[in-house]
Parts: sequence; C-alpha cells; structure tokens
Amino acid sequence: MINNAPKTVEKALNILEAFLNTDCPLGISELSHKLKINKSTIYRILQTLYNKGYITQDNTTNKYFLGYKILSLSGAILNQNRLREVARLDLEELANETSQTVRLAILDGKEVIYINHVEGKDPIRLHLQMGSRGPLHCTAAGKSILAFLNKNELNNILIKYKFKRLTPKTITDVRRLIPHLELIKKNGYSFCNEEFTKGVRAVGAPILGIDKKVLGSIVIVAPTFRMRIKEVSRFGYKVKRYGIRISKKMGYVV
Repeated sequence: MINNAPKTVEKALNILEAFLNTDCPLGISELSHKLKINKSTIYRILQTLYNKGYITQDNTTNKYFLGYKILSLSGAILNQNRLREVARLDLEELANETSQTVRLAILDGKEVIYINHVEGKDPIRLHLQMGSRGPLHCTAAGKSILAFLNKNELNNILIKYKFKRLTPKTITDVRRLIPHLELIKKNGYSFCNEEFTKGVRAVGAPILGIDKKVLGSIVIVAPTFRMRIKEVSRFGYKVKRYGIRISKKMGYVV
C-alpha cells in the first residue's frame, strides 16, 4: 500500500500558508477552490489542525483562522536565534576561562540539539558539528534540561523514552534517573561521567527564561584527564554561574 503521509503533510502546509496570505477567516469551500483540494480532505486536515491548536473556528460563521499555537512555533524559533546571539560572548569567555570546550544546546523533542560551540585551548579538540544531536539521559546538556522542566513536561518526555546504553556508566532506567535529576536541581548543574563517551566528562547548567521556562543548556566538555573528579565541583560552579548570567539576559529573574 502506498504511503500518502507526505502528500497529506504537503496539503496541510498549503492550508496553513493559505491563511498567511489573507486577513480574513476562510471556509472549507473557499479553501477547496483556492487549493484545488476536495472538501472532505480539507475538512479532515482542518480538524486535525484544530485539535492541535494551529487552527481555530468562528462559532458564528463556522469559518477558520490561525490559532495561537502558530505563535508558539515562531516564538521557539525567535528564542533559539536570540539565545545563540545572547550567549555567544559568554560561551567564548567561559571557554577562555576554563581552556575547555563549551557548547550551547536546546531541547528538541526527546533529544538535545547543539546550536553553538566554542573550542577551548586544549590541544585535544572535541569537535562537534553544529546541529548534532544527543540523548537526554546521558549528556550533561540533556540532564540539566530535564532536571529543570516542570513535572508535566518531564513526564511527557519520559513516557516511552528509550534508555540506550552507550557506555558501562550510562543510566538506563527511569528509577535511577529521577533521583539523579533531583540532585542536579539541588546543585544547579549536571555532571556526565563518561556516560555518553568513554574518556570524556562534562558539566552543564540550564538556561532559563521568563517564568522559569527552560530555554537550553550551557556545557563544559573535557577529556577525563582535564576534568578530574576532584575538579568537577569547580567546573560545575563555573558553568552554573554562566548559565545564570545568560538566563538573566533571556528574561529570567533569580
């Protein structure tokens, strides 16, 4: 059986774009005529978009217009771009101060995505391609984000979350993860002890915005011989300090 999902997605995007090109609510007949899509298909797609909050309906005319969920998408893009710019100098300063690699990450579904990266002075480079992704349960970036999400957000992520073991030290179940996250929240920074990559340690701190919304994470990454266990708290407090500094710039009130 041929999968029609890509065509359905294309039609849904065409419907959303039709609303972008007008200031008036649109009905099913108007959309059908404008987009050359049959009315039953238009109706089914509109119902899905309505249920997700991307489209809303006028109870008097029964016509449709864009919902406020669209604003949350544009807001997320603006926050991401703004976060990169706001944090750029702090990442460079922290990398210079510690001589270690510093990364900036955001939450994307059930993964983190790295949106900026500054190399340290260490001759051993921990290269990272922009847009690289990482798991939540065994990276300093992921754990610092998880620890500061509200309960509902955290539960939604952990439902059916796949705990993949990447090293012998990887946390592989939610029963071990939850107390670990509670400790991170208490300390204000996370610690990854060779849980993602052997020979690499990292500390991370959340970046918060208005109403304590988690916007991302700032992370220091180093080979184990450059971040010894006895030095973790020192690196942790540094990354925490920079996380708070960037958070204030993003509207967080301590």
